[in-house]
Amino acid sequence: MFLRPIALLFVLSFGAFADSATVLVLQFHNSSQYPDLNWVGESVSETLKDSLGAGNQIVFSRDARAEALRQLSLRPGADLTKASLLRLGQSLGANYVSYGTYEAKLPPGDSDLKHSSIQISAHLIDLRKLHDGPDLSEAGRLVDLSRLEQHLAWQILHYLSPGSNLPLDKFLAPNRLTRVDAEESYIRGLLSSSPEKRQKWFLQALALDNQFASPVFELGKLALERKEYRQAITWLQRISPADPRYAEARFKMGLAAYRAVDYVSAGNYFREIAKAFPLNEVYNNLAAAEDQLRQPNAIDDFQRALEGDPNDATYLFNLGMALLQAGRFDEAASRLQAVLTRTPDDAEARNLLDRARRRDFIPSGTKPPVPPRLKADFDPAAFQQLKALVQSKTS
Repeated sequence: MFLRPIALLFVLSFGAFADSATVLVLQFHNSSQYPDLNWVGESVSETLKDSLGAGNQIVFSRDARAEALRQLSLRPGADLTKASLLRLGQSLGANYVSYGTYEAKLPPGDSDLKHSSIQISAHLIDLRKLHDGPDLSEAGRLVDLSRLEQHLAWQILHYLSPGSNLPLDKFLAPNRLTRVDAEESYIRGLLSSSPEKRQKWFLQALALDNQFASPVFELGKLALERKEYRQAITWLQRISPADPRYAEARFKMGLAAYRAVDYVSAGNYFREIAKAFPLNEVYNNLAAAEDQLRQPNAIDDFQRALEGDPNDATYLFNLGMALLQAGRFDEAASRLQAVLTRTPDDAEARNLLDRARRRDFIPSGTKPPVPPRLKADFDPAAFQQLKALVQSKTS
């Protein structure tokens, strides 16, 4: 992730992540004899990830974790060796790795897993000091899984930020706890490969607990993938500002509004995010909305995106097209030639380059000759890491 100079100034001036740690939370390993409880390991991981994120820690996404596991040829949910855990955490630049196991037992003569008891064992590795953190555990009934997970998250946060005021009653408040059947449905949705099955599980989770924000967020993402843009916005606007996924939800609302040809709303969503996360992809998409509205700020915002990553073909293409529309033909040709140097088969870039060389003027008020190219992914973890690093060195 490249950040332009203005973002670095922002990092220096804003200390929201100064006391944050960067944490990789792994799926917990099922040590019980019941494979039907494999979903619990991902449930523990998801709850810890969300609660640590809400507690001002920088937590890697499931996608980042999955990609790191893939690159190291490690199996998700496996009981990894210490060496593998160290390599995995270091590959992402994490300060801590959180991992663990769980064991479930049924009362004698009972075969219904919902009556089982569960013990969760959690461990932390401090990668900065290369030593183990505390061994933490929670034990109770499976039906109280959410309460056990939240208490575990509270313990971990106390270790990561020992001077923080973290009232336990807030972690165990009713609005923080989720019914175990709703939690199971949500996790089974996350683990499903079929979009149809994921939607079914997420809707079931929400029907069981209509205050459960996680399936709402995932339903919004699914609607966006299905090109149901208005429905995506309806789902995602339910994510509250206190939720660690709020910025990503607003980013996806911007994508949905843009695809629904509501460029004013799209620009407003991206502009809101840029205030807290001045990332290249945010400014690129903001500029795309501005370009569709023929607003003069588009060139400046495309330029900001490109300054953060001068080799990105999308940013070069968009800026080249915007300069062409402004009649700045030589500058446009330079950017579009750079696109073709990187991607020689880009027919749209070649067509625009020919127009720039012919000095083919585009009349004011007309639509862009081709649509600007959007960035679909938003992951603020890299920005948060850099912000915490710079702030720690200047404090």
